[in-house]
Amino acid sequence: MFLRRLIGVLGLLCCSFGYSQDAKEILKKVGEQYGAAKPLQYKVTYNLFKDFDAKKVEETYTGVFYKNAQNDMYTKIGNTETLNTKKVNLRVSHPEKAIEINKPIPDYKGDLNLKALLEMCKIEKCTDLKSFWEITLKTNSFTGLPYSKIIVRVSKTYFIQKQVFFYNAPSNFSKDYRKPDSHYPRLEVTYSNFSRNPVSVSVFNSQNYFTSSGGKIVLSQQLKKYEIVDQRNVANNN
Repeated sequence: MFLRRLIGVLGLLCCSFGYSQDAKEILKKVGEQYGAAKPLQYKVTYNLFKDFDAKKVEETYTGVFYKNAQNDMYTKIGNTETLNTKKVNLRVSHPEKAIEINKPIPDYKGDLNLKALLEMCKIEKCTDLKSFWEITLKTNSFTGLPYSKIIVRVSKTYFIQKQVFFYNAPSNFSKDYRKPDSHYPRLEVTYSNFSRNPVSVSVFNSQNYFTSSGGKIVLSQQLKKYEIVDQRNVANNN
């Protein structure tokens, strides 16, 4: 679905950057919150709108994020799961019935490291709205990014409450190719239920998905019919 494709380019905001002093300090403290060697969990909701000012939600997904004190991370967005531990990185797409296995990613931040994204943006303004800060980012010219503007809402406890992405290219929402329905979409990502309580250690166990025996991958019972894409021996991953 269209929203699932857009979600592929999102992730956590978790670094500090050299922009305006207020925003720099806020983002630095956000990074400290998310990067701390402590458990963290929260819920995520993705709502897609056709236009920058549309009220009607066209598609929606919900998800969860879990991190332990060792910075192993698990996310589930809709019907897609991602796990990154010290031993492996894997992604399971249940709609596609496929599991992709990779080497672990050091300093994993989710589906996208926004450090690279924000280096291609500039902070337009940073507003203190009493219970949260609102940081508006404008993309620099010729970056190739799909956004014209990004709004990030940060709580006074330095957790991200919301991100709003305004897309700079039209997308066709029509299911009938003979009747195009092009719009400039807006994606709102809302984060809630933050907690430092640990989740079960089994969440971060890759054996829930597969084991290795004699150099052969053996999928767990619930995934036994899934396609395996093992990227660990691909040259550009070495």
